[in-house]
Amino acid sequence: MTVKRKLYGLVALGIFIAALVASVAVYGVASMSRASHSIFDNALLVNKNVSTLVVLFEQSRSLVRSISSDSSQETVAKAAAAFDAIDQKLADTSIDAFRSITNEGVREVVTSFIDSLDRSRQVSQDIFRAWLHGDKASAATLLSVHGASNEQAMRDALGTLTAFVDRLAADDLAALERTQRITIWVAVAVAAVMPFLIYLAFLVARQIAVPIASLTFAARDVERRKFKPDSIENVAAQRNELGSLARVFQKMAVDVQRREEELEAEVEARTHDLAAKNILLEKSQHRMETELDIARSLQGAMLPQRMPKHPSYSGRAIMRPARELGGDFYDFFIIGEDEIGLVIADVSGKGVPAAFFMAISRTVLQASARERRSAGECLAETNSILCEQNPLEMFVTVFYGILNLRTGVLNYANGGHNPPVVVREDGEVTQLPQTGGMAMGIMAGLVYQEGAVTLSAGDTLFLYTDGISEAMDGDGHEFTVDRLLASLSESHRQSLDIVVSSVTDAVSDFVGDAPQHDDMTYLVVRYKGPPGELATFNGARENAELAEPA
Repeated sequence: MTVKRKLYGLVALGIFIAALVASVAVYGVASMSRASHSIFDNALLVNKNVSTLVVLFEQSRSLVRSISSDSSQETVAKAAAAFDAIDQKLADTSIDAFRSITNEGVREVVTSFIDSLDRSRQVSQDIFRAWLHGDKASAATLLSVHGASNEQAMRDALGTLTAFVDRLAADDLAALERTQRITIWVAVAVAAVMPFLIYLAFLVARQIAVPIASLTFAARDVERRKFKPDSIENVAAQRNELGSLARVFQKMAVDVQRREEELEAEVEARTHDLAAKNILLEKSQHRMETELDIARSLQGAMLPQRMPKHPSYSGRAIMRPARELGGDFYDFFIIGEDEIGLVIADVSGKGVPAAFFMAISRTVLQASARERRSAGECLAETNSILCEQNPLEMFVTVFYGILNLRTGVLNYANGGHNPPVVVREDGEVTQLPQTGGMAMGIMAGLVYQEGAVTLSAGDTLFLYTDGISEAMDGDGHEFTVDRLLASLSESHRQSLDIVVSSVTDAVSDFVGDAPQHDDMTYLVVRYKGPPGELATFNGARENAELAEPA
């Protein structure tokens, strides 16, 4: 017998017992209620209506007996009026009594009683009519003959009614006693069967609960990794749903434990392997950092550390890469006896590729410049060479100017770079006009137009990359060229060290804690005039000052 059938059988048995007990209880209560209501209703009806009829009948008979041959006509009339009122009440009460009776036996007996009462009322009415018409003989005859017989018939009917009611009450009480006895016997029977049913339910519940408890403990052992298949062998041997469940659980638990052991072994092996790889990775990271430090040092060494000594100018330069290696660069070099080349450039991208392309661009540009070409020709040749050797398709924006130290004339060409700023000795701040050139490395065969500007003694030339003008704060707002021009408004009164510090502080204050997202490079050169005019310009102390590559 399966567990499901056992449970269904137990439920069906419980439902049957509950229905049986409920039916017996309902039957007993209904029987007692009917018996009680029957007794109460019949008794109340008979007592009320019969008592009222008897009282009214006695009152009417008293009025009839109160009249004699000596009574005056006025006395007879008053008695007749009182009799009519009582007689009307008798008639109404008789009708109400008849209509309210529902028990057929009571109805039959009461009907007989009311018939006797009606006959007696009729005789009394005839007696009063005879008195009122002065026929005293007829009235005396009716009173002595018919009155006595009707009164006796009335009393006989009343006795019959009373006996019937008593018998009816006795029958109802007997039925009630039988119902009580049946109810008691049923209750005793249920009480006798209930312990057996409870014991049977306990056995069935135990047959279900014990295997479930065993499975529960087994599941806990699986969680603790202490499960033994033999612990639920008794349950697995059962040929029911619980046995099937136990067998499936055994197989599943064994598989889970085996897989956990395999997984632990795999994790342990992977952990050792990962630890070894982490060691190699740390070594590689250390080696890469060392190589990047060397590369950063080499990149810094590639840029000129000191401007060439000359009484006609002084300068400062700073390059701060956003990563370990940057793509910006600056350069200055002597061309002949009276000219100096000034370069500021920005390679696309960042990191190692930009650093390599920066080194190539600087080398090619400087080699072309030392052949005494003009600024535009130098950029055109450099662009052609870069386009031929550009597998990563990178490009570089560049400004290249040639400053004549005797005349102060700056001939320049711009390859898509930010225009430098000129700060005149009188404080005027302007940007050099653009020449419309394109960044180098994009397209070969380009021609770069040239521009020229004349610097006077005390004028300052500020060359920079877009890492300064496009420096961003935490909200993504840029520093802008306008802020740069504003920070240079007082630079004509300041030494180059202070000019560099002012620009650096202005950018740092604007950016705040936001990370640097692009390389920042600038080159500042102050023209002091031709060598013969240096006596009129107090700038000799700035000769041969160091540039500051970061």
